[in-house]
Amino acid sequence: MLAVGLMPAAGAADEPRAGTFFEYEYEQKIDDGLGEYYGWSEETKGDGRYEVLAWLPDNALLNARYSWEYENDDYESDSARVDIDFSFNQTSRRYTSSSIDLDDEPVASMPPGELAVWFWVPPSVRKGDAVQILDMMGTVTDTDAVIWSKWVPRRAIEVVVKGWGTADPDYGDLEYTYVDRLYFDRSTGMFFAERYIEHDVGTYEGYSAEFDSHIKLDVVESSYEVEVAWGTLAYVYARNLIIIALVLLGIAFVANRVRWAAKTIPVGTTTSNVQGFTGAERDFKFRRVRKLRDMPRLRVTATEHFGPFLEHWVEKSLLSGDRVAVAIDQSARELAGIAFYNREGRIATVLCRDMQVNELLRRYIKSKDFFSETRHMWGSGPAYNTFETQRIYRLDGIPDVTYDATVVRPMTEADLGAVAALAKRVWKAKASRWVKACLASGDLGYVAVVDGRVVGFGFACMCGTHGRLHTLAVDPAYRGRGLAKQLHRARLQAMRLMGVVDVVDEIASWNLASIRISTLSGFQPVGEMFVETVRKRRVKKNIVRR
Repeated sequence: MLAVGLMPAAGAADEPRAGTFFEYEYEQKIDDGLGEYYGWSEETKGDGRYEVLAWLPDNALLNARYSWEYENDDYESDSARVDIDFSFNQTSRRYTSSSIDLDDEPVASMPPGELAVWFWVPPSVRKGDAVQILDMMGTVTDTDAVIWSKWVPRRAIEVVVKGWGTADPDYGDLEYTYVDRLYFDRSTGMFFAERYIEHDVGTYEGYSAEFDSHIKLDVVESSYEVEVAWGTLAYVYARNLIIIALVLLGIAFVANRVRWAAKTIPVGTTTSNVQGFTGAERDFKFRRVRKLRDMPRLRVTATEHFGPFLEHWVEKSLLSGDRVAVAIDQSARELAGIAFYNREGRIATVLCRDMQVNELLRRYIKSKDFFSETRHMWGSGPAYNTFETQRIYRLDGIPDVTYDATVVRPMTEADLGAVAALAKRVWKAKASRWVKACLASGDLGYVAVVDGRVVGFGFACMCGTHGRLHTLAVDPAYRGRGLAKQLHRARLQAMRLMGVVDVVDEIASWNLASIRISTLSGFQPVGEMFVETVRKRRVKKNIVRR
């Protein structure tokens, strides 16, 4: 076979020189067998180092040191170590020494002068040039190819060698075809990577046989730096990140659906909340309310004082992005429990009289701390620890009251930012979604303004002729000026004018100032709220009922 002479660019700044080297890792596998080679495998692994000892105008001297190990499924093995100096002519790229750097047959037994080196091509080659690799002819298919090596894409010269032949008789009566792709540094022309695939097919001892052979060789360290294909790297990693993100989102979506799937659980109902006596089992369905239309229209046994407000609370919670779940007594067709988890305040409200159903609903909504209208008992003691107690007050018939309209006025959307900021200062917890949801759902909101600054606010909701005062806050620097009283009266007067006939309010038992304001307005205590928790000890937590 005639060698094709390719002259390197004279005086190239990055041409190989004494000390230029590369170290590589090598792997060859035979697999994907069929017929007599079904399940067969053999493997050769190796590593080595090539170093330029001298790079003269017409001749180059190199040293090659490498080792390899072979084994197959018949427990046959072999190995070798090579340390050899050799030379070649840069113009013809053919070996000029009496021996070559390779020890594999039949190449090692061929006259060196007929073989061209495999590890270097002139960097001046152009696409379409013919290049001899050992005893074979290849073609430069690209001078800016991208090859992935060790998880990084590199820009390199690509030379492709294709051919066919007859396999070693030890493997049977086989013929093979192959494609060998070799990659070289664009600056020096030195070797960087090889990807070889061969397909053998024929017979072995008269039976059909077929297998593939793969070679993968990568430079792991070198004196030259092969250019990184940054554009490809960015694209592939960005694409993979997107794919990973989509997969994770898919997993999260499925997990979320499974987590919040409706569950029907038989429960031994607590016929006596004090004693915790377990009676006959009934089926309770626990499910999440994702849209207002999902709210069941059933007789409510979950709460004594807040039944008229449940649907409105669901609307506000959904607008705020909070979780809502219900427990339905399947036998009696009753709403036995409902839970709202306020994500900003990190606390829930669970309204359910039965202790066992309450516990299942609490777990379903995933909250350790929750407001409850019932002090749940189990056996002779409390089922949960208690953070604090609140009193429920009720006013039947709203009196005609007045308030200072120069200080207190209706809340507008323009006030939402100031109101949310004030709530965060007072409660040390976020509230922007909640206050926005209150106004969006039709709640009455009033603000106290001093020197053009919002220093207090309060909300009220109306469901038919029933009203509820909630979410009152006054800046600590402005307390003691009667602002809470003015906000209280403004909301009462607005509800009276809109036809509300009874109002409820919940106030912490320690908040004597608010209790005084309510009782002076005619509110009477009608029940209690408890902040229950499964925690064993008190944690630092701001308790805010909304």
